[in-house]
Amino acid sequence: MLQKLFLELGLPEVTYRIFQRLLEGGAASARQIAEGLNVPRPTVYDNLNLLIQKGLVTERSEDNKKIFQVDDLKNITQLLETKIKELNSQKSELDELLPELAQNLESVEPKIKFYSGVEGIKLVLRDLLWHENIATITMWPISDTVPPLGKEYIADLNRRRIRQNISIRGLWPRDKTLDLKEYPFLGQGEGFLRETRLTPPSMTWSMSYWQYADKVAFISSKKEMFGFVIHSREFADLIKAQFEEIWKVSEPVEPQPELTDEFLKTV
Repeated sequence: MLQKLFLELGLPEVTYRIFQRLLEGGAASARQIAEGLNVPRPTVYDNLNLLIQKGLVTERSEDNKKIFQVDDLKNITQLLETKIKELNSQKSELDELLPELAQNLESVEPKIKFYSGVEGIKLVLRDLLWHENIATITMWPISDTVPPLGKEYIADLNRRRIRQNISIRGLWPRDKTLDLKEYPFLGQGEGFLRETRLTPPSMTWSMSYWQYADKVAFISSKKEMFGFVIHSREFADLIKAQFEEIWKVSEPVEPQPELTDEFLKTV
């Protein structure tokens, strides 16, 4: 745990080893540390100076020799808090810069991106979660799509979607639904930000799409396991126009809160 924390703070592994030596073995000279760790003495001094600057090690003189020892361990917490503040500040600056970067990117971003395998499909879906406060539409053969990605993954995807206020109007084929008792994250209604309809009996399909912003993400079934995202406002408008016509002739799915609403407590 401590080694991982040092790496997160941007401190080299040898710095951690020196700190660990002082923590476990007590105060020591640079020569003793160098011999014990088999590290050149100049390297030891460089890293001791770094630890002193960070407030993790102190130096004192004893019999005309420099002796080093661990300082107050609470300083580690302070370092971590400082790092968190810096990261939050950088995140705020990036959030302000992203709209401008996005405008510049629009002219060079590929219009179609392909992904393969389960992890590739998860990358397709992750793109959706960069958005918030948007309305989306889907045509989703649930029984073909959810099991290959995993129940826990889709459950967490829906938690994040709800937290980010991403609503769904969805169309499901009648022959490819799932039991809401086993898959409560597919619940309907205001809390789930989801309204679903069942398409006419003659309509069935295996590939899914999810339209959001000016993008459409397509996901194949387990048989082929690939996905792709098309970034085109015109194409998104075409998909929406087709969706609305099918929506008109489809049958609403009634909410079953007794089977699904317990899931909302985990959001």
